[in-house]
Amino acid sequence: MSQIPSRLFINIILRNREVYLLKIITLAIALASSILIILFSINEFGYDTYHKDSKSVFRVLQRTTDEEYSGNRLSAKIPIDIIHQLADSKDSLTVSRVKIMKDITIISRDQAYDGQKIHAVDPSITRIFSFESIDGDIRKFSSPNEPTVILSSSAAMRFTGAVNASGKSMHFITSGDTVTAIIAAVFKDFPQNTHEDFNVFLAFDPTVIKSLSFDPDETGVYGRKSIINPSPIKKGKLEYSFQTITEIYFGPRVLGEDARHGDSYSVIILGCIAGLILFLAITSFVNLTTLTLPYRSKELAIKKLSGTSQSKLFYDFFKESFTLVGIALIIALMMLLGAHSYIESILGLRTIDMFLHGDIVLLMTILSLFIALTLSPLFLVVRFIRASPNRLLRTDTITFPTFKRTITFLQLGISIFLIIASVVVRRQINYSLIKEPGRNQDQVIYIDSPSGMTNEHISILRSDWKKDNPNIVDVIGVSQLPDRINSQEIGTGLYLLKADAGFRDFFHFTMDEGNWFNVNDDKSMVIVNKNGKVMFKRDTSLIRGVIQDLSGQFNQPEKPIIIKLGSDYNYNWLCVRVLEVDIRRTVSELSRQFSSREGKSNVHFLDSRFENWLNYQDRLNVLSEILTMISLLLSCCAIYGLSVSLVRDKMKQIAIHKLYGAPIQQITQLLVKAFAKEMLIALIVFGPLTYIFLSELLRTFVYATKFNWLDPVYPIAYCAFIISALCVFQALSLNRSNLTSSLKG
Repeated sequence: MSQIPSRLFINIILRNREVYLLKIITLAIALASSILIILFSINEFGYDTYHKDSKSVFRVLQRTTDEEYSGNRLSAKIPIDIIHQLADSKDSLTVSRVKIMKDITIISRDQAYDGQKIHAVDPSITRIFSFESIDGDIRKFSSPNEPTVILSSSAAMRFTGAVNASGKSMHFITSGDTVTAIIAAVFKDFPQNTHEDFNVFLAFDPTVIKSLSFDPDETGVYGRKSIINPSPIKKGKLEYSFQTITEIYFGPRVLGEDARHGDSYSVIILGCIAGLILFLAITSFVNLTTLTLPYRSKELAIKKLSGTSQSKLFYDFFKESFTLVGIALIIALMMLLGAHSYIESILGLRTIDMFLHGDIVLLMTILSLFIALTLSPLFLVVRFIRASPNRLLRTDTITFPTFKRTITFLQLGISIFLIIASVVVRRQINYSLIKEPGRNQDQVIYIDSPSGMTNEHISILRSDWKKDNPNIVDVIGVSQLPDRINSQEIGTGLYLLKADAGFRDFFHFTMDEGNWFNVNDDKSMVIVNKNGKVMFKRDTSLIRGVIQDLSGQFNQPEKPIIIKLGSDYNYNWLCVRVLEVDIRRTVSELSRQFSSREGKSNVHFLDSRFENWLNYQDRLNVLSEILTMISLLLSCCAIYGLSVSLVRDKMKQIAIHKLYGAPIQQITQLLVKAFAKEMLIALIVFGPLTYIFLSELLRTFVYATKFNWLDPVYPIAYCAFIISALCVFQALSLNRSNLTSSLKG
């Protein structure tokens, strides 16, 4: 007797194999996309949380409160008197100076590693950050007798060839001097989601820092607080506040920092879209379940007649749902693991490592998804398992007409909403992510100077660009870029920079002594920095003024620099200051304007971190594109499931039309009309909701794109095309079938 239900179940699966296959496919796609977004969100919101009591770790920010000040008001460089004031708060704060030092050459194992970045820190950093020592004694980092350094494990492997590197020496070289330091300890690498790369910590010693041509009085400050909210420090028009380290990644970009930044708002939006995709898959799973349940009436009737209890029947359905979702989950995980290289290259996520480490949030979220999907269709079976055997064996099977119409309405509406939302979000990310007034900052880009560029040409460009493009602020010509001055004047040891008269104002440099060039200055007049003044061996009356250290704002060692006014054809680069809003279009226009026969001119950003920020936005766009493609695919699967459901609901009506000689076109028209009615209802309800939601979303951005009337046209056209194509497919399938049996009863 037990073999009969099994045979019936197998026959049901074979008869509805496309439905069961569609269940697994939709669930696998939705689970893969949901888990991907979960991984991305865990990575994004997990920045700097690995420190013990991470909410107590902070960095100090300086904010300019002068209303007339223009530009970025935030700076990570704190003056020495404020540092002393913070250090005196011994009961409540533990602070450490953190000096970013770039363009340092490291000599180790007789090999030179150029362009390295290190951090000069106080020994108290070991009580602020959470270090896991691998080799050596991290307490020796405070040794006052000689310069000491601690390395991350990856840095130790790179520079010394082994993790057990304590006791070995390293040499740090700049144009100023050479410093030899002893490796005190090696610590385990900080996680990938750290706001800054911390690999080499040099013990802070003002003498050592000066010898490397850096300013020890210009440094950042990190600390750990024992009280909840220490009060900001105010000094004139400057305010010093405490930014929790976990807020740095999603916080504003700051002058003098070298930190990565993300955008929490956009991640949340993408997460909501992924949630709707999952909801679309659940409704599709439930709808497909309504197609198979009526065919199992005989199976349930036989089981009931054989004495099977309702709880046992429910458990059998649970096992079936559990198996289907389990298969879908395995396929989803295999898809993610198989694409781990692509995911890492695009999104920077190491999926295998994240799975192996078994993050509790990830595991609990996947488990919750699994349980929710498994239980989602089971409420439908209650009506079946409660029915008597006689009711189950009747010709008029149990159906869910109202529920299925609701499912159809939701699936069509959500499909259209998802596609429109994905398109609009992607366009807004490309345009601007600024959500606070006054934060439309500017950036400097540089382009290869065209041959024959003169001062007159630059003046014309400056005038015309400001008129034609409001996002272009200024333009100048230079022989060398201020963050990579490498060419020296022959025989003097001075680094020579030739620039036009607007150089100082363009880069917002200040004069320490004297004045900037005047219009009538002789061509022999020069501007130098402090180091340049020391090394200047000619007539000092030729020095027009002393400019601030150019390299300091780029966290580079100060070089002896001499600046001369550039004459025609002396410029290797054009530097253009542009506003950040819609910066991609501005850059594209500039690249096209300077294009040649060889192709478009290459445009680069002076601030590499801002370029990384744009790359981050590109990653968000990649996610948005992935979600759009998934929305399209799941919408297609959902509409296919709805078409199967519609055909089965109208089987008798279609059979009668066919018996009376109705052609394929008439059957197709019958199906399309039924779909059109449901789609019209979905548009009437979801159309205004979509418009209102996305309009309100765009209003949260200071520089927002507009809701284009074409945005809903393409999704609606796509859904209409898929509906028409599937209705034709179903009509062709029905034309080859014998529908006589559907008229029985």
